[in-house]
Amino acid sequence: VNSAKRNLVPEDLASSLTASGVESSIVTPLVTAYTENKEILTDIVRRSTVQVPEYRSMEWRLECQLGSRSLHNTVIPNVLTKWKVSDPQSKNLKTKETYLDCDVGTLQHITESLRAAQLELDTFHARKMCRNLSRIG
Repeated sequence: VNSAKRNLVPEDLASSLTASGVESSIVTPLVTAYTENKEILTDIVRRSTVQVPEYRSMEWRLECQLGSRSLHNTVIPNVLTKWKVSDPQSKNLKTKETYLDCDVGTLQHITESLRAAQLELDTFHARKMCRNLSRIG
C-alpha cells in the first residue's frame, strides 16, 4: 500500500525490498503481485485519504449599516467574504464558491483561533507528531 501511495515503479520497489534485507526469492513474487494489483491499490489509497478542498482565492467586502429608523447614529460593520476552493472529488478540479457573512467580532475570533492553531504547530509535541506521521506515511 505504501508503494502505491508513493507511486513506485516495480524496479524501485524491488531495489527497496532488496535494500531492506528481503530475500530475492520473495522479492520477485511481491513485485509481480504489486504490478498486477497496482491500479486497485492506488484506488484504495485514493479513497482512504482525506480529501479536503484546496484554497484558490478569497474576496471580501466591508458593509456598514449607518443607522435605522429606531437606531440613529449607529455604525454596525459586517464583513462578507467569498471563498473559491477546488473540489478534490471532481476530475477537473472544478472550483466552488462559498460565502461567509459575519460581524467583526466573529471575524476576530476566527483570526485568533487560526493564529493559536498556527502557534501550536510550532510546539515540540506537534513537531514530534509530524515526524512520526511522516515515517508512517
